[in-house]
Amino acid sequence: MKKQIILASLLMVSMNHAMADLAEAPVKHLYVPNGFDSNDSVEVVVTGTFPNPCYSRNTVSVDLKGDQIAIEITAIRRDTKAACPEMQVPFKEVVSLGNLQGGTYDVVVNNKLNDSLIVSEASSNSIDDHLYAGIDQLEKKGLNEYLLKGWRYSNCVDLDRVEVVTNGKDTLSVLPVMKQLSTFCPMKMMPVTYAVTLDFKTLKTKEPLVHVRTMDGKSFNTILTLEGQK
Repeated sequence: MKKQIILASLLMVSMNHAMADLAEAPVKHLYVPNGFDSNDSVEVVVTGTFPNPCYSRNTVSVDLKGDQIAIEITAIRRDTKAACPEMQVPFKEVVSLGNLQGGTYDVVVNNKLNDSLIVSEASSNSIDDHLYAGIDQLEKKGLNEYLLKGWRYSNCVDLDRVEVVTNGKDTLSVLPVMKQLSTFCPMKMMPVTYAVTLDFKTLKTKEPLVHVRTMDGKSFNTILTLEGQK
């Protein structure tokens, strides 16, 4: 009986692979934030558009050789009996590159998108030069006025300042830097809201990425549409 179950499972896996086609994901834009150093977990953001809902993301691989970073994002197309609606499906992939040594890197995605990444040498050996707030939402309040919303995990830290770094092209990096108030840090989840001004005049796109560094070493990323903004 067990052999029959195993054979049936292998047959189902084989059939699933036969009903799906693997291909490179149709990537459209590569966003490379500024402000990383060699203590950070470096991230870039890739966007694209699937031709219909029968496509979905499959895998992401990163190959680092010297100062060359090759990213491959694949897609899977499901062979389904149901018809696929003729509609475009945008996707966003936050790609973690891990800790990198200081320097300039050439980033290539699916042999189609290319940009340079600059990583500074850290000023200390700590995990990060700063603690950041736990942000998971960005809310628009005015022309260039926004609210960072998230959580403060203990009352032993509080906001020190919010820094905004532009890459001069398509990305604003927001760094909500926290300061430590005491060494005793009992966990206490407290909602927080911090105001920030974002100057999009430094960018050359109407679809900028706002890349917010967060306390867990990662980031919150959202792409805005500035068309029609007064």
